Amino acid sequence: MAALPAFFGLLMAAIVTAQHVEITPLKAVRRVGDELTVLCKVPYRIDSCRMTVGPTSYRLIPNNQGDVVYAGQGLEVGECGANIKHIKEEWNGNISCVLPPKSGSIEVTGTMQLLVARPPGDIQLLTPPQSSFKEGDIFMAQCIVPNGRPAAKITWFLDDEQVLVGTHQPIITSEPGSDLQTISQNVSRALVADDSGRRLICRAEHESLDKPKEASRQLLVHYPPKRLDDSSTITIFGLKLSAEGLLNVTVRSNPRPHAEWTIGDLKLVAPQKNEDASIEALEPIHLGGGYYNVTLLLSRVAKEDVDRTYYLTVANDLGREDFSVRLSTMDEPAARKAKSSFLIIDIYGVELDTGAIVGIVVAVLVLLIGIFLIVFAKATDRWCFAGANGVRDHTKSSGESTPAGDVLLESGMAQPSRTDTESAVGGRERSRLGALGARMRAALPRARDRVQATEPRTEADDKVLSEEKKGVVYAELQLGEQTAEKPPPPSTEYAEIVYTEQNQQKESKE
Repeated sequence: MAALPAFFGLLMAAIVTAQHVEITPLKAVRRVGDELTVLCKVPYRIDSCRMTVGPTSYRLIPNNQGDVVYAGQGLEVGECGANIKHIKEEWNGNISCVLPPKSGSIEVTGTMQLLVARPPGDIQLLTPPQSSFKEGDIFMAQCIVPNGRPAAKITWFLDDEQVLVGTHQPIITSEPGSDLQTISQNVSRALVADDSGRRLICRAEHESLDKPKEASRQLLVHYPPKRLDDSSTITIFGLKLSAEGLLNVTVRSNPRPHAEWTIGDLKLVAPQKNEDASIEALEPIHLGGGYYNVTLLLSRVAKEDVDRTYYLTVANDLGREDFSVRLSTMDEPAARKAKSSFLIIDIYGVELDTGAIVGIVVAVLVLLIGIFLIVFAKATDRWCFAGANGVRDHTKSSGESTPAGDVLLESGMAQPSRTDTESAVGGRERSRLGALGARMRAALPRARDRVQATEPRTEADDKVLSEEKKGVVYAELQLGEQTAEKPPPPSTEYAEIVYTEQNQQKESKE
């Protein structure tokens, strides 16, 4: 019998669970005095709406007044909402809405979490105790932001640059029985020369703060002297003979460096002059940011000064850097552009990057192609060279014609020729036809017979050939002008003249 009440209780719990309440938002963070609207909704009509805010329960009806009032489109559409006008510190926690069930007698509820923001305590920045570091040292720091609700957000900066590399995962803790949270985060970094003088900042942001809280420490990094470029020799331009000359070399160093100049056998440690005060090594001048200007003063620049090499040694407690310095009376050349290309060729002091090299290669290729086309057109009498060298001489030096060079005339009328002979005679050569002396003689078939004579022939072939040659007369054309001073050219062309017996055909028709 005891199992029956237990079964009934499970059944009722299942029925209540199936009646889900939709509540928005599920979580909210607000400051004290802010406003918040919470809405609960079920898919059926309700006749009551109750909201529990902190320790107080509010029965809400439309158009009521107070710090917590009804919000929604009405109970008939299943909405139960609360508009909280001024949030109080003691309301931090859960807010619940209680609605009547669709069936049964057990009310249904929905719950959301309200975090009433509480500002965190003062930031604690924990760093190593020493005042300075060396280049390459691993610097570690920890930032702690205590007792915030919710936990604050930590961001690291070096001056205005956000630090992303070297930041560790933040850790959030809270005291037993307290809803206040403390967040801490570590950062580690290998120090470089550029870090010297910069401030490491831990910045905490929180919903309850009008502006972030910060804690910082300035970094002091020591490093040996460094040159500003990779050139082995520094050239000082723009000096004039018989005038004062300044040899300026800029270096980077921390701590402050000392400088020593070597001119031949003379050594000068700044600040120092030679015996006649014609050469003076000046004290290095700090330009800021660890940069120093090291200067050698020449009271009068002579020709031998331009020919010699000056040696400079800059040193501090961490190391030294050596420089070779030359003088030039020429003006300083224009600054070379940044070498952003993958390939740069320096020819006689002129830098050619990838784009310039490709352009030169393309221009050379275009020039070669143009020269080739011009030579080809000249050799073949094409394009603009067509007809420039006169008509080609297609005559045969052997004095015999081939079938390709015959001119065919039928019925006593000349038909258009498709041979090379007419092409050679055409064009400009037509103006010479009036001066050509043509002598004709009857001749036996030559070219065609000779071609066919190379193959063995039968009597049937001879008969067919004689039928083809019937009514054909060969004429020899001698080209060229004939004068007493200029004999006719030795080459000869033959024309094949075909005629038909028109009179016989006419008589046969009659």
